[in-house]
Amino acid sequence: MISTRLAVASLAVFASAALGTAGCTSSTSPGTSASSAPASSAAPKSPTDTVLAAVKKLNESSYRYTLATGGLSGQGAVDPAGKKVSLSLAGKLSGVEVKWDMILISPDYWMKIDFGSQNATLGIPSGKWLHIDQAKIKNASGFGIDPSKTDPTRISGLFDGMTDAKKVDDTHYTVTLDLTKATGNSIDAATLTKMGDKAKAVPATVVLDSQGRLAQLTLDLSSVDPEASLSSTYTDYGAPVDIKAPAASDTVEAPDSVYRIFNG
Repeated sequence: MISTRLAVASLAVFASAALGTAGCTSSTSPGTSASSAPASSAAPKSPTDTVLAAVKKLNESSYRYTLATGGLSGQGAVDPAGKKVSLSLAGKLSGVEVKWDMILISPDYWMKIDFGSQNATLGIPSGKWLHIDQAKIKNASGFGIDPSKTDPTRISGLFDGMTDAKKVDDTHYTVTLDLTKATGNSIDAATLTKMGDKAKAVPATVVLDSQGRLAQLTLDLSSVDPEASLSSTYTDYGAPVDIKAPAASDTVEAPDSVYRIFNG
């Protein structure tokens, strides 16, 4: 049970790093930039500025994304204007088949967790959406999405620790992240302790689309755990997303056992 708890908490950190932010700016129409300024006048000049600008654009319109890390993969959507985020993951974690769904419609947050036969052992209600009480969250990074923040998934905080960026071509960049300088609970203390000095120089690759928006992020954590590296994609900027609260009949308040697992 301890192994599963720690693996889930670790996954939540990497999942949160791969997701976009939920700011308060308006969405744009599909295939357009949120800024009306000409690209030539607004284009950053340095690789670092270019990458940071791409991350910032996640605040400016809705989008969809995919995620693969630690034996799990899935997809979701973000609506920054509505402060809505969804994520569905499935795969094998610590030898256990896992399904994990999350919905944030700020300030409300729901999770559905399926560890098969281990649900009963872990004290997790099966087949129900669990409504999370923010007052009981002690470790926001462990819960994957922080419902108390306007940047609930904290990718901006991850890139606050970027120490270097190099341009490979017009859309491809290699970057170095100092996770000890990441802000906003984007990386939890237990992960940093496990990584040691390696946390100060984590390599990642960034791919942009033709409008300078984030299209792909790959975080290389193979030096810490060969299965922990993360890959995510970002598409359909500006397209409508449908994120709804679970039906009341399918929802229960999360029991204390869930908070014990995710608070770590």
